[in-house]
Order: sequence, then structure tokens, then C-alpha cells
Amino acid sequence: MTGSVVVETSPSGLVLKRLQPSSELEFTDLLSLYEEAFPCSERKPADVLRRMLATEQYYFLLATKDEVTVGFAIVCVLSGGTAALLEYMAVAPSQRRRGIGGQIVLAAARAVDAPSVTLLLEVESDLIDDPDRLLRTRRKQFYRALGALELRNLSWSMPPVIAASPPAMEMMALSAIVDFVPRHQVRQWLTEIYVDVYGQSADDPRIDLMLRALPEEVELV
Repeated sequence: MTGSVVVETSPSGLVLKRLQPSSELEFTDLLSLYEEAFPCSERKPADVLRRMLATEQYYFLLATKDEVTVGFAIVCVLSGGTAALLEYMAVAPSQRRRGIGGQIVLAAARAVDAPSVTLLLEVESDLIDDPDRLLRTRRKQFYRALGALELRNLSWSMPPVIAASPPAMEMMALSAIVDFVPRHQVRQWLTEIYVDVYGQSADDPRIDLMLRALPEEVELV
């Protein structure tokens, strides 16, 4: 397949395209915003992103308006087929507070066939009392306003992207499920994220540690 593929166009004029390996100019636009939006500790190298783009498992979604890049999302459809992970999402600084981020997240969910596929969201925990706590709470509120719910008591142990340790994390889900998720389903999702996204072992002991305190039915709150 050559060139980018338009996934959808909103009434506001926002166009969401799925990039292909041949979409070099658009990939360069995405990479520029990616490097601006995320600190080094959270970024994968450009050559890794290119390898991700070359796989069917990954959706690189570029949002444009009037042919100008305004945001992007990178989503990995997990190997079990029941969930996808929103790995990265950003909006250009000049375009923020206009509802574009929410449109991108919901369009990404539709692109991977939500609600039949649950869109999982990594979010920094707002349980840590420090100067950035309010900002992290607002980020969670942003996702809640879109319909996402938190997996109660799941402390998400995100593997580091580079040498630096990631901050305390939690996980939210944008899904048709509105009450509980079976613990075995949560195990499957965590294992697939470890293997598919972070290249870790399916037997990684951190998976059992995350699950140890969870009940058989994990509440969405």
C-alpha cells in the first residue's frame, strides 16, 4: 500500500490519515511533533518508530486541518485482538484547547474498531503529591470526559523506554465494558503490552506483581 490513507474527516475539517511506510513527508511531520511533545525519557528512537510503522499491528494516525499537521496518535493493536494501546498522542501547541485531542483519541478508537476492541490508555498517576499533581489529574479528567474509566487498584508498571525509570502509572480503558473486567482478561492485556509494545517476556515477574492485589473481577471506575 502506498501513501497515507484517510481514516475519517470530521465536520470541523479535521482529517485523520493512517500513515504507510512510504508516507515519508507526513512521517517527518509526525516525528517533529513527537520530538517536541515528549521528553527523551519517553521517546523511542526514530528508527524504532519506522519499524513500528512498517507493521500492520501499528496505526500511525496523523491529524491535519487545512493541510497543516495539528496532532497525531500512535496505537498498537495487541496480538490477542481484544484490545489496543494508545501509545502516544499529542496536539501541536498552537492548536491546543480546541477539542482536537479528544477528536484524535475517539477517531483512533474507531480506527481500531472500538468498542469491540478496548482502547487502553497509559496515564501518569495523580496519587503522588507533588507540584505536577494537578496537571496529571487534568489529564485523567480529559480521558474521563471521553468516556474512559480507570482499572481500580491497578498500578501499571510500565517498562522503561530507555534507561530512565518511568513515573508511577495507572491504566484507563475506553470500552463498551462499563462495570468489571475479568482478572484473566487484564492479565492477557498486560502480557500482550509487555510483549508486543515493550519487547519484554510473557513471564516477566512484574506482571504477577501488578495482578497480585487485584480481585477476580476488576472494577472500572
